[in-house]
Amino acid sequence: MACDIHIHQEVKINGKWEHYRETSFPRDYEAFAKMAGVRGASKPIAEPRGLPEDATAMTKFAADYAGEDGHTHSWLGAAEILQLEEWLNERMRENKWQVEMNGFGFLFGNSWSNFARYPHMGPFGLEDFRFVFWFDN
Repeated sequence: MACDIHIHQEVKINGKWEHYRETSFPRDYEAFAKMAGVRGASKPIAEPRGLPEDATAMTKFAADYAGEDGHTHSWLGAAEILQLEEWLNERMRENKWQVEMNGFGFLFGNSWSNFARYPHMGPFGLEDFRFVFWFDN
């Protein structure tokens, strides 16, 4: 049975988490393993930690909608997203993967990792960001 990922991107603005967007990501079991230890052999950046208690209403609604099919709920913070990008870029250099980190889309017209690397260059009020995700079979 195939496994897919559901990713909700959230931003923290002026002390409050806001739903930025839901993004699609291709089925890539090694990336799933790197994100949360699901399906592949890669060591995860972070062990699954469930939905954040302060997840946005939209993210919680989508997770509830997934019901029992949804599993291995977790999230990655800004520094972990930067690690994920570096790992994905290394895979690209080795020609093992065809989708760039931009497969996650952009944050206010720039790559997600740029905000992790240069937080002072982000839009005023942007304090943090994260990917909240889960899988289904």
